[in-house]
Amino acid sequence: MIQQIGVRENFLRAARRQFPQWIPLDFGMSRGALRNFHKEIGEDISLNEYFKFDGAWLGPCGTRLSAPDWKTLYYADGSLPEGCRIDPEWGKASLYNHDSDDQMDFFPLRNISCAKEVDDFPWPDEAAAYRFEGLAEKVAAKKAEDHAVFVSDLQFFESLWGLRGFEALMIDMAEKSPVAYRLFDRMYEINIAKAELIAKTGCDIMQCGSDVATQRGPLMSQTMWREYILPVMRDSIRAAKKINPELLVIYHSCGNVSSMIDGFIEAGIDIMDPCQPEAMDIFELKRRYGKVLTFHGGIGVQSVLPGGTPEQVRDTVRKTIDIMGDGGGYLCSSSHCLGRDIPWRNIMAFAETVMEYGHP
Repeated sequence: MIQQIGVRENFLRAARRQFPQWIPLDFGMSRGALRNFHKEIGEDISLNEYFKFDGAWLGPCGTRLSAPDWKTLYYADGSLPEGCRIDPEWGKASLYNHDSDDQMDFFPLRNISCAKEVDDFPWPDEAAAYRFEGLAEKVAAKKAEDHAVFVSDLQFFESLWGLRGFEALMIDMAEKSPVAYRLFDRMYEINIAKAELIAKTGCDIMQCGSDVATQRGPLMSQTMWREYILPVMRDSIRAAKKINPELLVIYHSCGNVSSMIDGFIEAGIDIMDPCQPEAMDIFELKRRYGKVLTFHGGIGVQSVLPGGTPEQVRDTVRKTIDIMGDGGGYLCSSSHCLGRDIPWRNIMAFAETVMEYGHP
């Protein structure tokens, strides 16, 4: 008779490609989907509690000690529609549509023209020690409850275009503008310091990411990615693993990143998320990279989950577990957070199949 191992140990075996006893389950939900979840289950129960996820996600807390007057500094031209919320950390303004989960964004550095204006920006103190107070104790408590613990998050690209605007930042990068170089320099400084603080919490997995692809392929050339993004990604991961060599790193990028995976591995990632089956042949990626890379995701939120029948969902989950879970190296999750368009019956078919079929 095989002796049952603990939940955290099993999760880490799966993450390290070491033949777990069962396939761990994990997924998130959009705000709209969470509202649907609470209608079905009740207001007083959490997603993690209901589905009994093996992993627990934590992060630094608190807000900056002194938030600028963003409207006066960066939106005095009256460009913001009524109802916009301004992020106190980074100054990005957003108008959220509760009916569709869509969001329109406005960017504080959209009009800058020189590197000095990058330095003049009131950058958030994301790597300040006060944000991490008590986090190591929370990590230890979750471990004591037998959870594998994620701590998030590092951003290598999206936070910058959240300041500058996507089109403007891409033009800056293509033109090798001093603005682009200074933006990435500042992001480098923040992420190195933050990665070290995350590693010191004693967590099992450090979460990082930035979308660098569409569903057709990369957003930029390999040359551009290596010039701007690889250094901050690689050196942040190295800084964290120098403190905690056992730390695993999960990297998130939506889209078809198949041609970039060698670079991700070079940068030091251990787990790739969210593995969109609509954009990539994830079974081929398992064949090519399964000995050096773990996969998190893979159950399509643009295909079978919103559009399939419960039985089609179950068939897809079983097939994905059979192929992606062969030899370990698979954490079963949706290929992004679940949206409001996914029927409750399909969510339950997904979760129940992982908990039944993935637990031989």
